[in-house]
Amino acid sequence: MLKINQIRCEVGETFSIHHIAKKLRCSINDIQSFEIDRESIDARGDDLHYSYSVYASIKNEDKYLKNRDVKKETKEVYVLPTATKSSKQRPIIVGFGPSGMYAGLILAEVGLNPIIIERGQAVEQRAKDINAFFTKGKLLESSNVQFGEGGAGTFSDGKLTTRMKNVRVSKVYEEFVEAGANPAIQYQQRPHLGTDVLQTIVKKIREKIIRFGGEIHFDTKLKSLYLNDNQIVGIHTNKQDFSTDSVILCTGHSASDTYETLLAQGVEITQKDFAIGVRVEHPQGLIDQSTYGKHYGHPTLKASSYQLTTKTSVNRGVYSFCMCPGGVVIPASTEQNCLAVNGMSYSMRAGKNANSAILVQIPRRDFDQGHPLDGFQFQKKLEQLGYYEGFAAPAQNIKDYLKHTPSDKLVIQTSYPRSTIMKDMHAFFSDEVNIAMEEGMKQFDKRIHGWIDQGIMIGLETRSSSPIKILRNDDGSSSTIQGLYPCGEGAGYAGGIVSSAVDGIKQAENYIAHLNQ
Repeated sequence: MLKINQIRCEVGETFSIHHIAKKLRCSINDIQSFEIDRESIDARGDDLHYSYSVYASIKNEDKYLKNRDVKKETKEVYVLPTATKSSKQRPIIVGFGPSGMYAGLILAEVGLNPIIIERGQAVEQRAKDINAFFTKGKLLESSNVQFGEGGAGTFSDGKLTTRMKNVRVSKVYEEFVEAGANPAIQYQQRPHLGTDVLQTIVKKIREKIIRFGGEIHFDTKLKSLYLNDNQIVGIHTNKQDFSTDSVILCTGHSASDTYETLLAQGVEITQKDFAIGVRVEHPQGLIDQSTYGKHYGHPTLKASSYQLTTKTSVNRGVYSFCMCPGGVVIPASTEQNCLAVNGMSYSMRAGKNANSAILVQIPRRDFDQGHPLDGFQFQKKLEQLGYYEGFAAPAQNIKDYLKHTPSDKLVIQTSYPRSTIMKDMHAFFSDEVNIAMEEGMKQFDKRIHGWIDQGIMIGLETRSSSPIKILRNDDGSSSTIQGLYPCGEGAGYAGGIVSSAVDGIKQAENYIAHLNQ
């Protein structure tokens, strides 16, 4: 099989076998089969076109290897592990975000009948609860943007972008497609699903897990582990107790109360650097103009995104994160009287504004008071500072922030569904963080002209990543508790939907390997 790169396809054309034949200067009859590996759009210079990479099976393959864009390569295919032994006790998965969902899926597919508990609600009820929060400011601490079926990613942009080179990624995409996602996500440069599509997808994956013998309990929160000489023998929840010798812990980056309990029970947890900042919004047209240049307005071009990063004089990186083209800024709190914001977009990305987190690195020295969970307290203090009645959000024009002047009104209309209050955002951050933020924003304006003048800040973004790491051995198990498999973003081993799902697959494989031994 050949891997063929840089296959040109004009905008408006549908990619086909003819484009491969033209690239190789061969007959279409010599091409026995092909599969698209990657699609990207090239808007540089005067020429606008798509570029494709494919895997293809072709007659007399060796004669094409002189082409610099051709090499022999076979696409890796994920192979489901085999459970050669069964367990008398069913494995339990705590949390039903991407890592818990894919860990549960693997265990169900190999016949191990996992039990999954999730503190939040099924996605149908969760959507209703979140809508009530957005429109009425009515927060349910057990069902919100962070907690519930699908995890925090379900009510975000549904971005599937990852830098991981891992065959498990293909398994993640395949399951999304089987559950109703556009098959193009398997080769798009920046694939995304959108929160509207994700709500349907996570329900279908849940139904598949149940069909294969899994069991899911919503509104069921882990209260503590049952231990016998540091070996798990069961769990205690708010609804019932379960016997088990193995728990895959997929509790997400916002379950600070659960981590307090686990720490007290001897689970080894350490502090980890993380990041904080704000959400910024700009007219989507500004971002599209910067991305597409003279091609801006071309009917085939979609809402574009950006990825920005820079170093600063105070040795703190500043970067964009979770950029949502055509999206909305949303309240993403889990506690009363605390405000955290996030970004979300639907599959069409048709909103007038683009939004992104702009984050500043927070090293441990900023929050370390000698306790492993100090990062959570740091986050909570910020969220309390940023809270205003009814989950109104502090806001400021970027140009006014750089002048240290509260804004009279915002230069663009925000998409944030609650009200906003004009504040000087400097008040929420340390001097070093503000210096880094200011320097970063000035650098970003050089890359996207108008980024400062046409941008607004909505605060505060505090939940971009977990401030802890739960230590685990080479086999994926906890360093201190036998039978515990810390997993995903909350445990400090992932940073998005795809990487979390991949870690869930890995931990399911690790459990199966342990069982087989």
